[in-house]
Amino acid sequence: MKLRFASFILLFVTSIAFAQGLPPTTQLPDWANRQLDRLSQQKSIEVNSRINPFVWRGNFLGTGKGDLAVLVKDRKSKKEGIVFLSHGKAKPVIVGAGHAIGNGGDDFSWLELWYVEDKGSLQQSYHDKPVKLQSDGIIVAKEGSASALIYLKEGKAIWRQQGD
Repeated sequence: MKLRFASFILLFVTSIAFAQGLPPTTQLPDWANRQLDRLSQQKSIEVNSRINPFVWRGNFLGTGKGDLAVLVKDRKSKKEGIVFLSHGKAKPVIVGAGHAIGNGGDDFSWLELWYVEDKGSLQQSYHDKPVKLQSDGIIVAKEGSASALIYLKEGKAIWRQQGD
Protein backbone atom coordinates (compact mmCIF):
# COMPACT_ATOMS: atom_id res chain seq x y z
CA MET A 1 0.00 0.00 0.00
CA LYS A 2 2.79 2.45 0.90
CA LEU A 3 4.61 1.59 -2.33
CA ARG A 4 1.48 2.36 -4.39
CA PHE A 5 0.97 5.65 -2.58
CA ALA A 6 4.63 6.61 -3.07
CA SER A 7 4.39 5.68 -6.77
CA PHE A 8 1.25 7.77 -7.12
CA ILE A 9 2.91 10.78 -5.46
CA LEU A 10 6.00 10.41 -7.66
CA LEU A 11 3.87 10.18 -10.80
CA PHE A 12 1.79 13.21 -9.72
CA VAL A 13 4.83 15.38 -8.91
CA THR A 14 6.54 14.36 -12.16
CA SER A 15 3.46 15.24 -14.22
CA ILE A 16 3.25 18.67 -12.58
CA ALA A 17 6.94 19.32 -13.20
CA PHE A 18 6.64 18.42 -16.88
CA ALA A 19 3.39 20.40 -17.28
CA GLN A 20 5.19 23.57 -16.19
CA GLY A 21 7.78 23.13 -18.92
CA LEU A 22 5.36 22.62 -21.82
CA PRO A 23 5.81 25.05 -24.70
CA PRO A 24 3.00 27.61 -24.88
CA THR A 25 1.87 26.43 -28.31
CA THR A 26 0.85 23.07 -26.84
CA GLN A 27 -1.73 24.99 -24.79
CA LEU A 28 -3.41 26.41 -27.90
CA PRO A 29 -5.98 24.72 -30.14
CA ASP A 30 -4.80 23.23 -33.44
CA TRP A 31 -6.54 25.89 -35.55
CA ALA A 32 -4.66 28.64 -33.68
CA ASN A 33 -1.32 26.85 -34.06
CA ARG A 34 -1.90 26.53 -37.82
CA GLN A 35 -2.55 30.27 -38.08
CA LEU A 36 0.48 31.08 -35.94
CA ASP A 37 2.67 28.80 -38.09
CA ARG A 38 1.57 30.62 -41.26
CA LEU A 39 2.05 33.99 -39.58
CA SER A 40 5.47 32.95 -38.32
CA GLN A 41 6.60 32.24 -41.86
CA GLN A 42 5.37 35.62 -43.12
CA LYS A 43 6.14 37.96 -40.22
CA SER A 44 8.68 36.21 -37.92
CA ILE A 45 6.11 36.20 -35.09
CA GLU A 46 6.29 33.74 -32.16
CA VAL A 47 4.24 33.20 -29.01
CA ASN A 48 5.46 35.18 -25.99
CA SER A 49 4.58 33.68 -22.61
CA ARG A 50 6.25 36.26 -20.32
CA ILE A 51 2.84 37.20 -18.89
CA ASN A 52 0.40 34.68 -17.46
CA PRO A 53 -2.05 34.24 -19.07
CA PHE A 54 -0.40 34.69 -22.47
CA VAL A 55 -3.71 34.01 -24.26
CA TRP A 56 -7.32 35.15 -23.83
CA ARG A 57 -10.41 33.75 -25.48
CA GLY A 58 -13.21 36.06 -26.57
CA ASN A 59 -15.54 37.04 -29.36
CA PHE A 60 -13.21 39.74 -30.67
CA LEU A 61 -14.55 39.76 -34.25
CA GLY A 62 -18.22 39.64 -33.22
CA THR A 63 -18.89 36.45 -35.19
CA GLY A 64 -19.99 34.43 -32.17
CA LYS A 65 -17.06 32.07 -32.54
CA GLY A 66 -14.24 31.74 -30.03
CA ASP A 67 -11.37 33.95 -31.14
CA LEU A 68 -8.02 34.23 -29.36
CA ALA A 69 -5.79 37.14 -28.37
CA VAL A 70 -2.23 35.84 -27.99
CA LEU A 71 0.87 37.65 -26.74
CA VAL A 72 3.58 37.50 -29.39
CA LYS A 73 6.97 38.92 -30.20
CA ASP A 74 8.89 39.48 -33.38
CA ARG A 75 11.83 37.06 -33.47
CA LYS A 76 14.09 39.57 -35.26
CA SER A 77 13.34 42.87 -33.50
CA LYS A 78 12.17 41.33 -30.17
CA LYS A 79 9.28 43.82 -30.16
CA GLU A 80 6.23 42.51 -28.30
CA GLY A 81 2.56 42.70 -29.16
CA ILE A 82 -0.77 40.92 -29.48
CA VAL A 83 -2.22 38.93 -32.36
CA PHE A 84 -5.96 38.40 -32.69
CA LEU A 85 -6.71 35.01 -34.23
CA SER A 86 -10.13 34.20 -35.63
CA HIS A 87 -11.65 30.75 -35.45
CA GLY A 88 -13.35 31.73 -38.71
CA LYS A 89 -11.85 32.94 -41.97
CA ALA A 90 -10.79 36.44 -40.90
CA LYS A 91 -7.12 37.31 -41.24
CA PRO A 92 -5.03 37.64 -38.05
CA VAL A 93 -4.66 41.19 -36.75
CA ILE A 94 -1.36 42.20 -35.10
CA VAL A 95 -0.90 45.17 -32.77
CA GLY A 96 2.55 45.95 -31.44
CA ALA A 97 5.35 43.52 -32.41
CA GLY A 98 6.46 46.05 -35.03
CA HIS A 99 2.91 47.21 -35.95
CA ALA A 100 2.23 50.60 -34.34
CA ILE A 101 -1.15 51.42 -32.83
CA GLY A 102 -2.21 54.53 -30.91
CA ASN A 103 -0.16 55.44 -27.85
CA GLY A 104 0.88 51.79 -27.50
CA GLY A 105 3.45 52.19 -30.25
CA ASP A 106 4.95 49.21 -32.04
CA ASP A 107 6.44 47.50 -28.97
CA PHE A 108 4.26 46.34 -26.07
CA SER A 109 7.19 45.42 -23.79
CA TRP A 110 5.64 47.94 -21.37
CA LEU A 111 2.56 45.70 -21.00
CA GLU A 112 2.15 44.39 -17.45
CA LEU A 113 -1.47 43.26 -17.39
CA TRP A 114 -4.25 42.61 -19.84
CA TYR A 115 -7.76 41.20 -19.77
CA VAL A 116 -10.93 40.80 -21.82
CA GLU A 117 -13.56 43.55 -21.76
CA ASP A 118 -17.00 42.14 -22.57
CA LYS A 119 -19.18 42.94 -25.55
CA GLY A 120 -21.90 45.44 -24.67
CA SER A 121 -19.90 47.27 -22.01
CA LEU A 122 -19.87 51.06 -22.22
CA GLN A 123 -16.30 52.34 -22.42
CA GLN A 124 -15.53 55.81 -21.14
CA SER A 125 -12.54 57.87 -22.25
CA TYR A 126 -11.07 61.21 -21.20
CA HIS A 127 -10.43 62.09 -24.83
CA ASP A 128 -13.35 60.62 -26.84
CA LYS A 129 -17.09 59.98 -26.67
CA PRO A 130 -18.18 56.79 -24.85
CA VAL A 131 -18.27 53.63 -26.97
CA LYS A 132 -20.49 50.59 -26.49
CA LEU A 133 -18.47 47.53 -27.51
CA GLN A 134 -20.02 45.55 -30.37
CA SER A 135 -17.63 42.66 -29.67
CA ASP A 136 -15.20 41.74 -26.91
CA GLY A 137 -12.07 43.88 -26.55
CA ILE A 138 -8.80 43.78 -24.65
CA ILE A 139 -7.72 46.18 -21.91
CA VAL A 140 -3.94 46.67 -21.87
CA ALA A 141 -2.18 48.42 -19.02
CA LYS A 142 1.03 49.22 -17.25
CA GLU A 143 0.40 49.11 -13.52
CA GLY A 144 0.27 52.57 -11.95
CA SER A 145 0.22 54.17 -15.38
CA ALA A 146 -1.94 54.40 -18.48
CA SER A 147 -4.38 51.88 -19.86
CA ALA A 148 -6.17 51.47 -23.16
CA LEU A 149 -8.86 49.44 -24.84
CA ILE A 150 -8.08 47.59 -28.06
CA TYR A 151 -11.00 46.29 -30.06
CA LEU A 152 -11.56 45.18 -33.63
CA LYS A 153 -13.92 46.93 -36.01
CA GLU A 154 -14.31 45.63 -39.57
CA GLY A 155 -11.06 43.67 -39.23
CA LYS A 156 -9.00 46.63 -38.06
CA ALA A 157 -7.65 47.29 -34.56
CA ILE A 158 -8.88 50.41 -32.74
CA TRP A 159 -6.94 51.96 -29.81
CA ARG A 160 -8.86 53.95 -27.17
CA GLN A 161 -6.74 55.59 -24.53
CA GLN A 162 -8.39 55.28 -21.11
CA GLY A 163 -5.98 57.06 -18.83
CA ASP A 164 -2.75 58.97 -18.80
